[in-house]
Amino acid sequence: MEGTRSFKFVLNSIVFLTVFGFACGNNLRYHDYMINPLGNLQRKLEAQKAIQPFLSSKPFLEWTSQLSKQSLLKRANQVDLRKLNDTAPVTDSNPINTFLQNVLGQLTNTFQNNTSSNGVGDAFQNLFNGVLGSLSAGGDQAKASNGSQNGSPAGSFGNFLQNITQNTNGIGNLITSMLGANGGKGGATSGMNLGNILQLLSGGNVDPSTIGNILMSFLNGAVQGTNASTACQGDFIKVIKGLQNMEAWALKFLDASAKIPTDLLNLNLNWYGSYDECYSDSTFLESFGILHNTQTPVKGQYCNTNLNLPLPPEVKGILMVALQNSGYIKAGICFPKSCSTDDLLQIVNAFLNSIPLGDNKVTAWPITCPVPADEDTLETDTIVVVIFLAIVLLIILEGTLYDVIVNIRSKRNQENVEENGKPAENGKPTENEKPMENGNSYPENKYKLRAENGDIQHTQPTDKHAQKPGIVGRLVLCFSAYTNGKKILGTSQPKGSLTAVNGIRFLSMSWVILGHTLVFVLGNTSNMLQYYNEFGSRAASQSIFNAPFSVDSFFVLSGLLTSYLLLKQMKKTKGSVNWGLYYFHRYWRLTPVYMIVIGMYVTIYPHLIYGPNKQTSDQICKDFWWKNLLYIDNFFGIKDLCLGWSWYLNNDMQFYILSPLLIVPFFFNQIIGITVSVVFLLAATITPGVLSYVKDFPVHFLGGGPKDTDRAAYFEDYYIVPYCRMGPYICGVITGYILYKTKCKCRMNIFVNLLGWAVATATACGCLYGIYNTVRPDNPVYLSREVTALYNGVSRTAWGAAVCWVIFACSTGNGGFINTLLSWKAFVPLSRLTYCAYLVHPLVMYVYYFNWNFPLYMTDLDLVYLFLGNLVVSYGIAFIVSIAFESPFMGLEKIMFGGLGKKKK
Repeated sequence: MEGTRSFKFVLNSIVFLTVFGFACGNNLRYHDYMINPLGNLQRKLEAQKAIQPFLSSKPFLEWTSQLSKQSLLKRANQVDLRKLNDTAPVTDSNPINTFLQNVLGQLTNTFQNNTSSNGVGDAFQNLFNGVLGSLSAGGDQAKASNGSQNGSPAGSFGNFLQNITQNTNGIGNLITSMLGANGGKGGATSGMNLGNILQLLSGGNVDPSTIGNILMSFLNGAVQGTNASTACQGDFIKVIKGLQNMEAWALKFLDASAKIPTDLLNLNLNWYGSYDECYSDSTFLESFGILHNTQTPVKGQYCNTNLNLPLPPEVKGILMVALQNSGYIKAGICFPKSCSTDDLLQIVNAFLNSIPLGDNKVTAWPITCPVPADEDTLETDTIVVVIFLAIVLLIILEGTLYDVIVNIRSKRNQENVEENGKPAENGKPTENEKPMENGNSYPENKYKLRAENGDIQHTQPTDKHAQKPGIVGRLVLCFSAYTNGKKILGTSQPKGSLTAVNGIRFLSMSWVILGHTLVFVLGNTSNMLQYYNEFGSRAASQSIFNAPFSVDSFFVLSGLLTSYLLLKQMKKTKGSVNWGLYYFHRYWRLTPVYMIVIGMYVTIYPHLIYGPNKQTSDQICKDFWWKNLLYIDNFFGIKDLCLGWSWYLNNDMQFYILSPLLIVPFFFNQIIGITVSVVFLLAATITPGVLSYVKDFPVHFLGGGPKDTDRAAYFEDYYIVPYCRMGPYICGVITGYILYKTKCKCRMNIFVNLLGWAVATATACGCLYGIYNTVRPDNPVYLSREVTALYNGVSRTAWGAAVCWVIFACSTGNGGFINTLLSWKAFVPLSRLTYCAYLVHPLVMYVYYFNWNFPLYMTDLDLVYLFLGNLVVSYGIAFIVSIAFESPFMGLEKIMFGGLGKKKK
């Protein structure tokens, strides 16, 4: 019990001198969440269990015993509170005199009690005689010293007190002598340090107001003992004096900084203050007239820091393994505006070093101060991006206006034809024509493989008198919001489309957003561990925790559509493929909008967040954006990963580059095609299993599998690399070949059909819920390396095979009501927006969550509301991004290569 009380004393001592709150890093890395997507919750639970044996061990008891001997409150516990409560209020007009009289009274008692024992009285007498000379108004120090030596101790102290009360200008010198400030290092290493003061005051004979004055004086001396700038020191001293005088603006500094919160037993190391109050000009109590200001206020700034606790190496090791945190408190402080981060480091550490913990010191590092909204300025690159977006907006407005004019003219010409039965003059469109969209009235190039699986087919003009707009007009029409919006929202699809793909694509994207909604929000909740422990204990939670399987569904769709459409095209062209255009289309389809989103993320996004969690521009993206341009950044590890969720795009592009090796053999020889695909599939299944066994991977970000697995390596060496994720893509390629070969027609016995659905359902449920017992928060079951390797090697391919069955059954008429649901026309426009929604949805969540100044108390209802909000807003922004960038670039591609179709014909 003594050790536990001592540990609590340390925490209270920290806050007794420095009041701290929550702080977030300057920059957010997506993979920091993905390494443990629940904000390190599982690690915290494991840390609680791991620390329990240590709390009763001999090293910990010895360490707490050492702290107990030097604890600030060790003597404070001996204070008789009844005496303090009975103490009459201080009414002296000069309270500093009263405070000094009380101090000197204590010193007199100490002097008299120690004169005959060890000479301490002589030391005190010499100290005061020295100080007496410095305080004398024109007096002689030697004379005062002699007088004090020849007289009685009581007389010496009486003269000393009289000089102080008559010469208040020397009070600062007295405090400096008492504190023994150590020349700019901010520590009191000799004389009366903080420990001596608290021991002196804990005797129970000093009134509370004197205690406050002495502590404020100590802080004043500690500030002056640092190398902080003069302006910073001056403002700090003003704040200290303001607190002594109960100034409203000074109390705001204290109130805006956080105190020790609840939930410490659950390792709550994120302490919030009030960002808004720190920057506010006044508070409600001031407006109500309860608090008043008599001095000019000091402007404040909210800063973030990490408080590194003096924990034993054994505890730090446990926390580092379990939490990736060596035992620091993320804290926020309201500081004077005039202080730089270097000034704050000196002053805060001066306060912390004054805590009498022996060799165990609390340190603060780093300290960062987010830029408030009224001081935020746009950098040059941000201004360039804003100008670019403004130009694009003007082009869109011009294209939309031009499109409307063309449609109005076309409608009038049609009316003239209906009335006169003649085509319009001057080459205007006739009754047989329809308005052109994006200038694409000419035949579409047949080489293109549409990932959207359903561009609107345009009716070709048949009237020989009709004329197309010129090249400039067609370019402008590519940016028409009216035409692009109509195209995105249209529900018509080409004949022979795989309609169930639309539903699978949208539902998979919704699943991704649901998983990220839970993952990202838990780090900003006040009941983080409790909610996770309760939620994760349900078996149904695995359907959200295993949302990463949704990405494997995307790989299946990509491989299936690439295979199915390429084989159909090769059949029409008798095996001839323009491979340059094959790769160019894919690159052009993905890259422009991808690069634009990265540009907005680096420049505009940091200016959308204000508060404790404000971030700086992502330097990784500034330095290594070219890796994203080449789709290779997943090979360089997580530290250099720009736009972390783009790892999926890298893998998908890499699979697309290799896809001809899998697809072309199918066209010329079925046996060779099957052999090649099986070899690739075996390699993509065995490789992750072997890596899992050798590198000791867990089965999930949460952990699971063997004990003490390497979760960071799981993300970097397994989750984002193509050779561990290609299995579902190959399953899609094989399924695409089967659909091509059967022409989407396959009669199936009802029992065979039901058996297929049963096997696919059981396989998918096994992938989702099979690892529940090993990742559950309470009493997880550890798996062997062999079982873990088997799951990591087979699970994603098995999931891909289950999804392939769903597509095959729905496309061949064996899907029943499931096909009816997945082929719902409302999914068609939503599926077209999936790519842009994937790019922007994490930024939508970041902007919303990181603008919170206080944590959320999480419930299931909150999760539902957050998910629906994130889903709707993400798709709304995706619609805007698609109209502004994605659709125009697709239209530009048709203009560049549209003539190839006519030449071939």
